[in-house]
Amino acid sequence: MQSMEAFRNHKLEALPHALKRPIMFGGNTDGAVVWFDLLLRDLCWIDEREHDWDVFQETDLRGNRGVLGQFEYQQFQIPVYIAEVASVYAQVAHKLGYFQPERVLNSTEWKDLHSLLSADFFERDWTQTEIYDRLGPPSSEHYSSETTVACYAPEPAADWIFFDFSRRLSDSSDWFEAPILRDIRRKENRFEFFPFADWCLKETEKS
Repeated sequence: MQSMEAFRNHKLEALPHALKRPIMFGGNTDGAVVWFDLLLRDLCWIDEREHDWDVFQETDLRGNRGVLGQFEYQQFQIPVYIAEVASVYAQVAHKLGYFQPERVLNSTEWKDLHSLLSADFFERDWTQTEIYDRLGPPSSEHYSSETTVACYAPEPAADWIFFDFSRRLSDSSDWFEAPILRDIRRKENRFEFFPFADWCLKETEKS
């Protein structure tokens, strides 16, 4: 029989792979939420950090439908949120110390990123290539069939900034030559859209 330490290590080894391509672990968005919830809750239980997990349930992951509800209740025409959900769990795992992003931004880089996000920045569309050239490689990336989420994380661990790129439109099988920035998320997963994302708005909001 495997030891508790071996079980813990097995969970930690699986976590970055699941965060990157959550559909391979959860199957769909609801399944991914359950998968990440159980994994992080188990790790906190093993490490006697149940209180820490309870705190995140009331902060980063709070809501009637948990983190998924934070996206759904904004009522935009985005059919699948699996990559976005994975990105939030990556942030939580980083804050808990169970996930180390490939890159963390120092204080100067973090300040430069915030300075970039002025009103002018939202007046035009950006490709993923342009954003990476401007900001450097992201801290982590999360993929679904339609979306790539690029995350920028500060050090010490705190709230991230998420860049949601569309790889294609949901009603099309044609892939964009380079993913196009749909929105960013800075607080409570609220979408801040770019001109390209006009298709995300409900008809009732556009009329």
